Amino acid sequence: MKSELTSLDLYYLVREFQALVGARIDKVYEQDTDKNEFLFIFHKSGVGKLMLRFNLPGIVYLTEYKQVFPDTPPGFCVFLRKHLASARIKEVRQKGFERILELVFDTKAGIRILICELFSKGNMVLVDEEYKIRGLLKPQNWQARTIRGGIKYEYPPTQPDTPSVSEEQIKDIIINSKKDSVVKTLAIDLGLGGLYAEELCMRAGIDKDKKKLNDDELKKLFKELKGLFSEEIKAYKINNEVLPFKLKIFGQNKQDSYDSFNQALDDVLTEKVVKEVEAKVVKEKQSKEDKVSLIVKKQEERVKDLEKSITDNQRKGELIYEHYNEVKDLLENINADRKKMSWDDLKKKYKSNKLIKSIDEKKGLIILDI
Repeated sequence: MKSELTSLDLYYLVREFQALVGARIDKVYEQDTDKNEFLFIFHKSGVGKLMLRFNLPGIVYLTEYKQVFPDTPPGFCVFLRKHLASARIKEVRQKGFERILELVFDTKAGIRILICELFSKGNMVLVDEEYKIRGLLKPQNWQARTIRGGIKYEYPPTQPDTPSVSEEQIKDIIINSKKDSVVKTLAIDLGLGGLYAEELCMRAGIDKDKKKLNDDELKKLFKELKGLFSEEIKAYKINNEVLPFKLKIFGQNKQDSYDSFNQALDDVLTEKVVKEVEAKVVKEKQSKEDKVSLIVKKQEERVKDLEKSITDNQRKGELIYEHYNEVKDLLENINADRKKMSWDDLKKKYKSNKLIKSIDEKKGLIILDI
């Protein structure tokens, strides 16, 4: 199951996110703060409702499914609702070739940019035109930068803007790379990730484990690299991958195709969301049933205790009635003797009486054995 987007995935998604330009925010929802799930609902004239789902740290896509959200939204969601109320999207862009999505809003207070970091632990940061942080999902401290309210936002250390690099730049990067193979250089230094780096090597007909390339190989690699950024979107899913276009490394394996990359992600990831919701409902239902069963069990035990108590007390009453005269005479005699005798003398006198089991002078009780 896809758990994060690569920079190339985001590159193609941003193409489709252009449908959001001109739309106004209608509502923002957030799941419990520990889940980092957001749903932005937009309305666009002539189109209708558009929904953008974030599942931080690594996923964002347009969806057609709105799950249930808490009645009381978490604090950052309240903040976004306040500062982006009825805001219109002016621009949707990727920062260079980073896993950073930026939504540029025209608000009543001026331009606001929601910077969505789709790497590491993930984050959302709302800044103004000067990139001063107005609010954020969570403060973070890195070796190279700090993210907290009130200061200027700083991007992470940048890597090459791979879609726009020149042939000479590619040569320099590969020749000067300290990685032990070209596939690692492509994956890390150029930000393609392992899957697309292997695909590029296959398209260029280059052994992915080679470290040094000749000029002819470098030219082929550059040509095929440019081709990775000019594919027509024909999304599909295969195994656990959801991809914007077909890859040669998967050969002729069976693939489910989609009209858009977002649609493919929505089909796969929303199914996961629905299953999680259903599992939660089942768990809560089971918990309620367990509680009800426990209550019923305790009530049944209580009823049994009461029934036993009734039976015992009924038998005690019957025994007293059967020995009524003996008990009456005995108690009258004891009451009379108590006026004249101490408890010790009383115990000695009635020690041999078969009806008396014991005498508790502290409580003033005569315990009979009938």
